Amino acid sequence: MIEVDINVSEYVNELFLLDGERLKKYAMRILESSKVADCSVSIIFIGDAKMSVLNEKYKKRKGSTDVLSFDLSDEGSDSIEGEVYVSLERAEVQSADYGVSYSEEAVRLVTHGLLHLAGRVHKSDEEYEAMTRETENFVSGFFADGELM
Repeated sequence: MIEVDINVSEYVNELFLLDGERLKKYAMRILESSKVADCSVSIIFIGDAKMSVLNEKYKKRKGSTDVLSFDLSDEGSDSIEGEVYVSLERAEVQSADYGVSYSEEAVRLVTHGLLHLAGRVHKSDEEYEAMTRETENFVSGFFADGELM
Protein backbone atom coordinates (compact mmCIF):
# COMPACT_ATOMS: atom_id res chain seq x y z
CA MET A 1 0.00 0.00 0.00
CA ILE A 2 1.21 3.50 -0.80
CA GLU A 3 0.31 6.38 1.51
CA VAL A 4 1.14 10.01 0.80
CA ASP A 5 0.57 12.94 3.13
CA ILE A 6 0.88 16.60 2.17
CA ASN A 7 1.93 19.10 4.85
CA VAL A 8 2.31 22.85 4.40
CA SER A 9 4.22 25.00 6.85
CA GLU A 10 2.28 27.99 8.12
CA TYR A 11 5.16 30.19 6.91
CA VAL A 12 4.52 29.33 3.26
CA ASN A 13 0.80 28.58 3.35
CA GLU A 14 0.05 31.54 1.06
CA LEU A 15 2.54 30.16 -1.50
CA PHE A 16 0.89 26.72 -1.64
CA LEU A 17 -1.22 27.00 -4.80
CA LEU A 18 -1.42 23.31 -5.66
CA ASP A 19 -4.39 20.96 -5.45
CA GLY A 20 -3.36 18.72 -2.55
CA GLU A 21 -5.50 15.75 -3.56
CA ARG A 22 -4.29 15.84 -7.14
CA LEU A 23 -0.72 16.07 -5.90
CA LYS A 24 -1.23 13.01 -3.67
CA LYS A 25 -2.53 10.96 -6.61
CA TYR A 26 0.37 12.16 -8.74
CA ALA A 27 2.89 11.16 -6.05
CA MET A 28 1.30 7.74 -5.78
CA ARG A 29 1.56 7.32 -9.56
CA ILE A 30 5.28 8.16 -9.49
CA LEU A 31 5.93 5.65 -6.73
CA GLU A 32 3.85 2.93 -8.39
CA SER A 33 5.63 3.53 -11.71
CA SER A 34 8.91 3.17 -9.84
CA LYS A 35 7.85 -0.30 -8.67
CA VAL A 36 7.37 0.82 -5.07
CA ALA A 37 4.70 -1.41 -3.55
CA ASP A 38 4.71 -0.45 0.12
CA CYS A 39 5.43 3.12 1.10
CA SER A 40 4.52 5.93 3.47
CA VAL A 41 5.72 9.36 2.34
CA SER A 42 5.18 12.85 3.66
CA ILE A 43 5.66 15.76 1.27
CA ILE A 44 6.37 18.84 3.34
CA PHE A 45 6.33 22.34 1.90
CA ILE A 46 8.52 24.79 3.79
CA GLY A 47 10.39 28.06 3.34
CA ASP A 48 14.07 28.83 2.88
CA ALA A 49 14.75 29.40 6.58
CA LYS A 50 13.65 25.89 7.58
CA MET A 51 15.29 24.39 4.48
CA SER A 52 18.60 26.02 5.42
CA VAL A 53 18.45 24.41 8.85
CA LEU A 54 17.73 20.96 7.36
CA ASN A 55 20.37 21.32 4.66
CA GLU A 56 23.07 22.37 7.10
CA LYS A 57 22.17 19.81 9.78
CA TYR A 58 21.67 16.72 7.63
CA LYS A 59 23.54 17.40 4.38
CA LYS A 60 26.34 19.55 5.84
CA ARG A 61 25.74 22.18 3.14
CA LYS A 62 25.38 25.85 3.99
CA GLY A 63 22.22 27.71 2.98
CA SER A 64 18.94 26.68 1.47
CA THR A 65 18.26 24.24 -1.33
CA ASP A 66 15.17 23.47 -3.37
CA VAL A 67 14.35 19.88 -2.35
CA LEU A 68 15.60 17.32 0.18
CA SER A 69 14.57 13.68 0.49
CA PHE A 70 15.04 11.57 3.58
CA ASP A 71 14.66 7.80 3.54
CA LEU A 72 13.56 6.90 7.07
CA SER A 73 13.04 3.21 6.34
CA ASP A 74 14.32 0.53 8.67
CA GLU A 75 17.42 -1.14 7.27
CA GLY A 76 16.51 -4.24 5.30
CA SER A 77 12.83 -3.31 5.14
CA ASP A 78 10.85 -3.84 1.94
CA SER A 79 8.75 -0.83 2.84
CA ILE A 80 9.82 2.74 2.19
CA GLU A 81 9.17 5.40 4.77
CA GLY A 82 10.32 8.86 3.86
CA GLU A 83 9.96 12.60 3.75
CA VAL A 84 10.35 15.03 0.88
CA TYR A 85 10.90 18.68 1.83
CA VAL A 86 10.25 21.32 -0.84
CA SER A 87 11.11 24.99 -0.43
CA LEU A 88 8.27 26.96 -2.02
CA GLU A 89 10.40 30.09 -1.85
CA ARG A 90 13.09 28.36 -3.97
CA ALA A 91 10.38 27.12 -6.36
CA GLU A 92 9.17 30.69 -6.79
CA VAL A 93 12.66 32.01 -7.57
CA GLN A 94 13.59 29.10 -9.82
CA SER A 95 10.36 29.34 -11.81
CA ALA A 96 11.34 32.87 -12.83
CA ASP A 97 14.95 31.81 -13.50
CA TYR A 98 13.87 28.87 -15.70
CA GLY A 99 10.93 30.61 -17.39
CA VAL A 100 8.31 28.11 -16.18
CA SER A 101 5.21 28.53 -14.07
CA TYR A 102 5.54 28.47 -10.32
CA SER A 103 3.28 25.43 -9.99
CA GLU A 104 5.31 23.56 -12.63
CA GLU A 105 8.54 24.16 -10.73
CA ALA A 106 6.95 23.08 -7.43
CA VAL A 107 5.70 19.85 -9.05
CA ARG A 108 9.14 19.30 -10.61
CA LEU A 109 10.76 19.53 -7.16
CA VAL A 110 8.24 17.09 -5.66
CA THR A 111 8.92 14.69 -8.53
CA HIS A 112 12.69 14.90 -8.08
CA GLY A 113 12.40 14.21 -4.35
CA LEU A 114 10.07 11.25 -4.84
CA LEU A 115 12.36 9.71 -7.45
CA HIS A 116 15.22 9.88 -4.94
CA LEU A 117 13.07 8.03 -2.39
CA ALA A 118 12.31 5.42 -5.05
CA GLY A 119 16.03 4.81 -5.42
CA ARG A 120 17.13 7.11 -8.23
CA VAL A 121 20.51 8.76 -7.86
CA HIS A 122 22.52 11.15 -9.99
CA LYS A 123 26.17 10.74 -9.13
CA SER A 124 27.26 10.92 -12.77
CA ASP A 125 26.27 13.12 -15.69
CA GLU A 126 24.53 10.14 -17.32
CA GLU A 127 22.49 9.41 -14.19
CA TYR A 128 21.59 13.08 -13.85
CA GLU A 129 20.42 13.26 -17.47
CA ALA A 130 18.37 10.05 -17.09
CA MET A 131 16.73 11.33 -13.90
CA THR A 132 16.03 14.70 -15.51
CA ARG A 133 14.33 12.99 -18.48
CA GLU A 134 12.23 10.85 -16.13
CA THR A 135 11.31 13.90 -14.06
CA GLU A 136 10.28 15.87 -17.13
CA ASN A 137 8.14 12.97 -18.41
CA PHE A 138 6.23 12.88 -15.13
CA VAL A 139 5.88 16.68 -14.94
CA SER A 140 4.57 16.97 -18.51
CA GLY A 141 2.06 14.21 -17.73
CA PHE A 142 0.87 16.10 -14.68
CA PHE A 143 0.20 19.21 -16.72
CA ALA A 144 -1.29 17.43 -19.74
CA ASP A 145 -4.77 18.37 -18.49
CA GLY A 146 -3.91 22.01 -17.93
CA GLU A 147 -2.44 24.29 -15.33
CA LEU A 148 -3.06 23.55 -11.64
CA MET A 149 -3.63 27.05 -10.40
